[in-house]
Amino acid sequence: MGSAVSDARSSPAPARLLVEAHGLTFGYGREPILRDVDLRVHQGEFVALVGPNGSGKSTLLRLLLGRLRPWSGTVELFGRPPWALRERGALGYVPQRPTLTSEVPATVEEIVATGRIPVGRWWRRLGPADREAVRHALESVDLLELARRPINELSGGQQQRVFIARALAGEPQLLVLDEPVAGVDAASQQRFRDALVHAIAHHGTGVLLVSHELSAVAHDLDRIVVLKGTVQFDGPAARLASAGVSLGVHAEDLPQWLEGLR
Repeated sequence: MGSAVSDARSSPAPARLLVEAHGLTFGYGREPILRDVDLRVHQGEFVALVGPNGSGKSTLLRLLLGRLRPWSGTVELFGRPPWALRERGALGYVPQRPTLTSEVPATVEEIVATGRIPVGRWWRRLGPADREAVRHALESVDLLELARRPINELSGGQQQRVFIARALAGEPQLLVLDEPVAGVDAASQQRFRDALVHAIAHHGTGVLLVSHELSAVAHDLDRIVVLKGTVQFDGPAARLASAGVSLGVHAEDLPQWLEGLR
């Protein structure tokens, strides 16, 4: 009996549940876009959310982040309803194709540094740990050499990487990314993959990635969730690969292989 008690005490604690949706149903008109959707992401877990255009991915993200209220079902973000969230610095979010007005004079480094605001107070000057986090985030997305460049001089793809770096600089517990590498070259996608793997392995970050292109991270994913109004598949990438599904598909190919999933 003593041995059994000792083994139980030495077993690791279960990973913290960062976001949980249960039975979500929602629509913008009379017909639901999402029906009875369940989704969970734990600490240190890398989850990809995929589906064809119109499948409800962006709507699901808005529900998870508290920007929409479900018709039915529940959402908890760090154990609370998302609209009652107190741990704002624990969440990092990169929306699909964020834009800045051409008049914004801030440099790349200044934009990324704003990701540190939730870590402390807005009036607090950045300390050595903040500056190192900003530098590391810029390096992770291969923008260190452009740190002093005004962001309005960058291409759309480069600006997207700035927003990714800003989210990483905050060292969030949960990182939610909506098509973050659209229009980004292969080398930068690899740096992005390395940054996510580092955040998961060294900081225990949970990652929810919405993307049509999974080739850069296919071998790192813990689970893939396929959404078409409801969850069609939720499991390890290897199960899809064993069925002959390529994870390196492009946007126009994705709906074709999704049609075969049941």
